[in-house]
Amino acid sequence: MPILIWIISGIIAGWLAGLVVRGRGFGLLGNLVVGLLGGLIGG
Repeated sequence: MPILIWIISGIIAGWLAGLVVRGRGFGLLGNLVVGLLGGLIGG
């Protein structure tokens, strides 16, 4: 169950990062994937 929380929090973090950088990120899908990977690595 904790891995699911890491994945969800990573996706949310990627989405929020995409909102912060506006146009300088990887796009919506790219930011979600980067957030997912960050959540898995950080967890």
